[in-house]
Amino acid sequence: MWRSNRYNDVVLKRRYLAGFLSLLSLIGFAACARNYVTNRRELHVISEKTEIEIGRKAKEDIVKEYGAYHDLEWQIYLDEVGQRLARASDRPNLNYDFTIIDTDLLNAFAIPGGYVFVTRGILTQMADEAELAIVLGHEITHIAAWHGIESLQRAGILSTLTAIGAIGGMAVGAGGAAIAIAQAAGIYENLYLVGYGRQHEYEADQHGIFYASRAGYDPEAALTFFERLDKIEKEEEVAQHISPYWRDHPSTADRIKMARHWIGLAEKDRTSLAYNRDKFLTMQARLPRGMPAEKGVVEGQKYVNTPFGITMEVPEGWHWDTTTIESLVGFVGPIPEVRGNLQRIRLSHPVGVQEFAKQMAKQWGLSEALSRDVDYPAGHGLLWQYGGDYLRYRTLLLVRGDAGYALACQIPSEKFLQYIVDCERIMRSLQIQ
Repeated sequence: MWRSNRYNDVVLKRRYLAGFLSLLSLIGFAACARNYVTNRRELHVISEKTEIEIGRKAKEDIVKEYGAYHDLEWQIYLDEVGQRLARASDRPNLNYDFTIIDTDLLNAFAIPGGYVFVTRGILTQMADEAELAIVLGHEITHIAAWHGIESLQRAGILSTLTAIGAIGGMAVGAGGAAIAIAQAAGIYENLYLVGYGRQHEYEADQHGIFYASRAGYDPEAALTFFERLDKIEKEEEVAQHISPYWRDHPSTADRIKMARHWIGLAEKDRTSLAYNRDKFLTMQARLPRGMPAEKGVVEGQKYVNTPFGITMEVPEGWHWDTTTIESLVGFVGPIPEVRGNLQRIRLSHPVGVQEFAKQMAKQWGLSEALSRDVDYPAGHGLLWQYGGDYLRYRTLLLVRGDAGYALACQIPSEKFLQYIVDCERIMRSLQIQ
């Protein structure tokens, strides 16, 4: 139907005014949002519905990429402990979801929408349920305090979500919104590696201790867990490029110092001391991990792992390190800075060596390396060389059956030419039947 220009102008102005007022109401609502944890007013322009949808998509991608550990009893137990912590948190009305990632790496992380992940590896390093509560409380704090929303803003995706209307409870499942949500989910998939930054990690430590105390657990568990991590961190210096937990958190020594202060504050609200050690150790015993036979044995300069059909040798002047946690075996050169290890990674689905290399690059946070195809006695693989002014690394990547192998050698840059031949001999000695 035809209308006069004046009528059209009036209609358009009314529509623009209505849209402007609607936008103002959304922005005003966001500007008035208080952070659940800090109680500070913050700009929070995406709805909880959108936040949950982003988290759901990110979980789907993370599980597809890294694999989940499927054990119904463990899932029920983890959920019971997690929900107990969630009820004691500053954001108790959100539906929280807890998942075990099937890897020996030591890590725990959280993404918006209530999604918390712990690795099978970190569960094997806990002594009781109170320590598990400390870790879950830490991750729940990341969610309750909107730490993940800042990651969207830094990545430039928050403005996209706002512009397409994925705010204020609007539909989030179609068109541009679905694309933006998928992009946001990709940001959180990488949090498995990079974390939320040290300031937020301290905040998560603080309130994680408070939540555990409110839930009835002994907050002193934070100290026992951090002290154990500190010991592992020092023992696994060679793993500094493969353990995400060390990269995205403050130094463990600093965390212990701050934890003592926060525990003192938490004591005021503590009404009981729960550890549930027997229950936790019973559950921990269900977790698969390298048994002594699967770790292999050392025979002089030779390493033999019969269950996996592996043999490897080190030159004279080198020695084996069988105390490593995240690898089958380690080895140390004539000087302690020259060292390496052999990892075996179970693959959730068949992949080629190129795809395996991409997965390992993501886990190690490696963005650049010289890479070439090689044929070694252990089979066809990729050889990486990377590093900087202080340390250089040479890594052989292989895929055999349902497992990937990473044989890494670390050398101080100034000693690289002196020890690279020995590292090459070790790599060429590797045999996998």
